[in-house]
Amino acid sequence: AVLAKLLIGVAMAILLFELKRFRRLWRGLFLLPWVVPSSLSVLGWVWMFDAQFSILTWLLNRLGLAEGSIRWLGEPTLAMGAVQTVNIWRGAPFFGIMILAGMATLPKDLIEAATTDGANAVQRFRHVTIPHLRPLLYVVTLFSFVQTMADFQIVWLLTQGGPQNSTHLISTLSFRTAIRTGDIGQGAAISLFLFPFLLAVIALQLRSLRNADR
Repeated sequence: AVLAKLLIGVAMAILLFELKRFRRLWRGLFLLPWVVPSSLSVLGWVWMFDAQFSILTWLLNRLGLAEGSIRWLGEPTLAMGAVQTVNIWRGAPFFGIMILAGMATLPKDLIEAATTDGANAVQRFRHVTIPHLRPLLYVVTLFSFVQTMADFQIVWLLTQGGPQNSTHLISTLSFRTAIRTGDIGQGAAISLFLFPFLLAVIALQLRSLRNADR
């Protein structure tokens, strides 16, 4: 999900950077999924993934790609896909706006020099823009990874970790164990299970960031 958000965010940033007309309007529209409270936006997705009244099911039936109702949140594979879809939809605008801010600080003389040397748009993006954005990409990816692993609202409102515990995160499993079943000790242990792993990821990211600066 983090990689998908990164790729969509890069595409979104490039599009917004190149737009000349109604730029502020488009930026506001692209930011809506991230700005709107997650509890409200996820409730809309709950309706879209409803087994009986889903607009997605209606569209697929109209297009002849499916027949009858689809248990979007009742099958482990479909439920996991639904959770990832909502997570990507909500998180991609954050990547996009941060990368767009980094692109706005790109020195114009570097772009002009690369253009003078005969570099096309793809080469300029690969050899000029990406190296300039690399520190920012490290930080944004790290933030998104931590946020995704701790994202409680999306999973709980969509599936509550089901079906068959197939969509649980550490946060939702810890909540269900500690609060719903009353096993506070095990719930606390589950919540702390991810801490060493996240600490190692953060250390590696910061080390890579320092090496990039050097």
